Amino acid sequence: MALFALQSRSAAFRGAPLPSIWLLNLLTGHRKSTNVDAIDSFISELMENKALKWKVLNHKQKTVPLVKSDDGLASINVQKRAPFRLTQIFDDLTSNPIVINIEPLEQTHIDNLIETAIREENERDVQLLFEQMIDYKKLPSGKVLNMLLAHFANASNREQLDKLEKLCGEVDPKFVTDNCSLLHYKAVTLWRNGNSFNSLEMFKKALAECTSESKAVIDRLLVKIVDETIGKKSEAVLLAVIEMGEFCLNELKDEFLIGYVWERSFLSQWFSDQEAARKLFDKHERLRLEIAKRVNNLCFSCMQEFNTEPLYRLTELFLKHNMSTQCRPILISLFEYEYWRRNLRACSEIMQNSIDLDIPLPEACNQKLLDLLLGRPGSLAKPTAESAAKRKQKLQAKKYELKF
Repeated sequence: MALFALQSRSAAFRGAPLPSIWLLNLLTGHRKSTNVDAIDSFISELMENKALKWKVLNHKQKTVPLVKSDDGLASINVQKRAPFRLTQIFDDLTSNPIVINIEPLEQTHIDNLIETAIREENERDVQLLFEQMIDYKKLPSGKVLNMLLAHFANASNREQLDKLEKLCGEVDPKFVTDNCSLLHYKAVTLWRNGNSFNSLEMFKKALAECTSESKAVIDRLLVKIVDETIGKKSEAVLLAVIEMGEFCLNELKDEFLIGYVWERSFLSQWFSDQEAARKLFDKHERLRLEIAKRVNNLCFSCMQEFNTEPLYRLTELFLKHNMSTQCRPILISLFEYEYWRRNLRACSEIMQNSIDLDIPLPEACNQKLLDLLLGRPGSLAKPTAESAAKRKQKLQAKKYELKF
């Protein structure tokens, strides 16, 4: 009976409908394969990063040569282990080229990468980032883009400059239009290559076509060119720079460049530069009015270097053109300087000149001159009772109660 019951149960089981086991196995196998692929790719990426770090932190050691000993057997020449140096690891990490893909990055991240590479003067990183910009048709912000253009221009890299101009024309043509076809950066490239006169002509075209925003960029580039010209290049180049400043003054009604050229020439140590500044001052009335606005800044810069000679020359130029009113801040600066030096004779001469020229000085100058005549230490403000009490309390020695 037991055997019969067992057979009937097995028959009943075989007759029952079976689930789709093969379908479940297929789904389970697909999920497992997907998980395995994800884990496999993660492990592969992890191992690649480990291998990269290992390559950076560990130099490839040369194969140790085998040296034959006296008994004919090859022995290994064991090298001593190099000491651990944290600075060496830092140099290895920073000297290796950047390994970042900029395709998924946002513009702010790209800006940070390019700006950091330029500031650190890392040419390999700049080159790799620039190649990725071309491959993925991506541009940084306008500020960083101008920085990159100036970097290529100062390096006299016309090929890279042309590639970047082409990329800007494809991705952001408005930037090229607003920046007068990048003529000012091409002019800087010519200047670096020694072609000064053609560079200045190209700057003229850029100034004639520029907008108000690009004008500020061009002015910054021209300031560097003026600094590199005065006292360093030939007089012919200086005359060409002055001619461009006069072009801006007369044609574009802009006094910035001619004013900066005059100031740098006037403060130069070379007599030829000072003579060029004097001729410019005599020639252009608008330049004289612009310089009159900068008198206080000129006095401050000269007094910082304890250089009074340019101020006396500037006073002569102002008096030559009947601009005695503009001499007042110069005389005040000279008087304060000589008073600081306790030079009674110089202060008396400045005071007498102010009287002869009918240029009134402040009443404080009269008081200081009187102090010098009487030999007093100086006209200092009298301390109040409260400030005197605080000073006395501060100077008193502290009392301590010793307990034994």
